[in-house]
Amino acid sequence: MKIIWNGNLCYGCKACQLACSFHHTNSFYPEKSCITVFHNSLDSTIKWSINSTFDEFQNETEPLCIKYCTYNALQISI
Repeated sequence: MKIIWNGNLCYGCKACQLACSFHHTNSFYPEKSCITVFHNSLDSTIKWSINSTFDEFQNETEPLCIKYCTYNALQISI
């Protein structure tokens, strides 16, 4: 599985990053997330990435990052 990010729908709120950190640590610790959201306040661009710690949603029936994405900018691709 992989995550598809739609940059046209993302507002850079970082809810996915917080949810991912909770999945990995059972606490809200963004530095432990495999998702990183970059929001450039100077030009309003948003960049999003997944690092090598991505575990393909082990032990989750519904990935938390997708569940808590307020703007529906994330989807699963199988």
